[in-house]
Amino acid sequence: MASKSFSQTVADSDAANLKLLQGDAAPLRELYSHGAGITVLGGFGGLERGWTEVGPRLDWAAAQFAGGSYARETIAMVEGEDLAYTVSVERNRVREAGKAEEVQLDLRVTQIYRRENGQWRLVHRHADPLVAKKAP
Repeated sequence: MASKSFSQTVADSDAANLKLLQGDAAPLRELYSHGAGITVLGGFGGLERGWTEVGPRLDWAAAQFAGGSYARETIAMVEGEDLAYTVSVERNRVREAGKAEEVQLDLRVTQIYRRENGQWRLVHRHADPLVAKKAP
């Protein structure tokens, strides 16, 4: 398998996140490392460590959605030799499973990638709601 560039991996991540909002975790599951050192601090709260926790959590998260749209605004993107990351704001319109109307879901997101066997793999995601900045 030919190595993908980091920018292509980020594009794959965007496509996988859209599929998650449509109820399908499979593309995101493929992007993640399946190693013990991976972590997710997802938008639904909690903390998952290692593939045995992360994999099922991705499936659970996908089951919460039944459609929507995904857009990501890059704040920072850094690529090193074997480690890279993105800092973004995700602006999503989502329809929760069992509900008819879409709602806005804006998240602050940091994703960390590691090169494994020549391929970029997602090893950490931290997402939480984007809230208005409070004045000092």
